[in-house]
Amino acid sequence: MRFAVCCLLSLSLVVLSACGFHLPHQTKLNEALPEINIEGDYHHEFYKKVVQKLRVSGVQVNAQGDRNFTPDDKVPTLLIPTPSVNNVVVAVDSRAQALERNLFVQVTMTLLIPNHRPLIMKNSLTRAMLNKTGHSLASDNEESIVTSETYDELASQMVLRLGYLGRESDPDARVPLPQDLVESADDPSSKVETTNPYEGMTIIEALQAQDNAEGAQAQSTTLDDLNNGKQYTNPQLPPVEPKLLHQAPASLNTQM
Repeated sequence: MRFAVCCLLSLSLVVLSACGFHLPHQTKLNEALPEINIEGDYHHEFYKKVVQKLRVSGVQVNAQGDRNFTPDDKVPTLLIPTPSVNNVVVAVDSRAQALERNLFVQVTMTLLIPNHRPLIMKNSLTRAMLNKTGHSLASDNEESIVTSETYDELASQMVLRLGYLGRESDPDARVPLPQDLVESADDPSSKVETTNPYEGMTIIEALQAQDNAEGAQAQSTTLDDLNNGKQYTNPQLPPVEPKLLHQAPASLNTQM
């Protein structure tokens, strides 16, 4: 019976996959982000892990540090700095020796999208470690291993967040209020049809369209309109000779 149920479930999954069915918001990373430029500290372990995970996911990565590195201005650029690592003592024994430490790793990456403002992506992880008294070498090895594991987990989370940029979603989606969920027949506002200008776009496309719309509606001012600042100053004022507030007396300036 159990074997028959497993076979039935497997057959159902195969049929659904053949029909092109997929769960909502489950876009592959290489489809959401086909190509990306990466710049930063390319000698650091965290930088290499992010590049490796993106390439394993099928993304074409133009990484700084590669031979013939030529970034494309038409694709997003990810700036990866060196993560900050803090090892804080949280517990000591009766001899004031460290018993437990917290390893806090934080990274702040910047995503530059063409025709849009930079996006700041922050993430951090905290790992607890026990200090082995009298085994300093083992403690150092454990700290190195835990730090490497933390870099790997942070890289996985950052790559996962990059996948959200290719999903169909509105960056300014309004959360419905309770009164919006109940429509009244005599309410005039319920008869107004609202359209979403970003419907069917990915987040990157919606962000770029939103920035273009804001730029078209914004007002621009030139230096000629400001009269180069002369409207705030009067050029007809008499010239005044500047005087130093803390000038030495004349007797000290004369030569003996």
